[in-house]
Amino acid sequence: METNDIYEVWNKETAGVLSVKPLILKACEAGMIGQAVSFPGGCIYKSMFTYLCGIPDSDFLAEHKDLLYESRLVCMSDEWAEYIRKLPAKFILRRELMEPFCSGSSKILNELPEGCSLSPFTEEIFDMHPFDHGRSYSDYQEFAKKGAGAAVMYNGQVVSAASSFISFEDHVELDVFTEPEHRHKGLADHCVFEMLKQCRSKGLTVHWDAQNRMSSKMAVSHGFVPVTDYAVYWLEG
Repeated sequence: METNDIYEVWNKETAGVLSVKPLILKACEAGMIGQAVSFPGGCIYKSMFTYLCGIPDSDFLAEHKDLLYESRLVCMSDEWAEYIRKLPAKFILRRELMEPFCSGSSKILNELPEGCSLSPFTEEIFDMHPFDHGRSYSDYQEFAKKGAGAAVMYNGQVVSAASSFISFEDHVELDVFTEPEHRHKGLADHCVFEMLKQCRSKGLTVHWDAQNRMSSKMAVSHGFVPVTDYAVYWLEG
């Protein structure tokens, strides 16, 4: 998963149900992150996304309308998709889930631009929380043990970074971001390459949830294989 300013609109006729459990949902189910709201036949897991599982209960939802608003909704069943698609949507976005990856990248990289340097996440970089990276970990020691990350520095500042967003068992979710004025220079590729190298040495499996074609293309270039695309709903109201 990565933070970026470019999103892709879901323009397929299908509802975009996500049939594969992403790592974030697995962590939610285990009670590691987010919150769970259960009702007969289903459950809503709220984290950075709201995962709609099982079968919706109209009576319950009528009394808890707030559960579906101001949140990015992902339908994990056809029944939920049918329910959500009857409601006014402000926008529907497309994301693409990659197959979990447990190897280093074989991508051939160009040299970093002059003035740029690559560094693993040191404690100093971690404490900066560049682009909010690392905030799900209690401290650097936990991150160093369970996660991985790399950053490109320029003039003493982090201008690009790839790191684990969350860790669950021996799996991590990748998050990558580059400052807009430093994009299209291959910086993110260097960060991803280094992060994958670290994860391989630690025996960590990496998950990538791409929010646009550019992210998908980068993931594939490092060895990831697309599994499925899906829709993310944001309701009016």
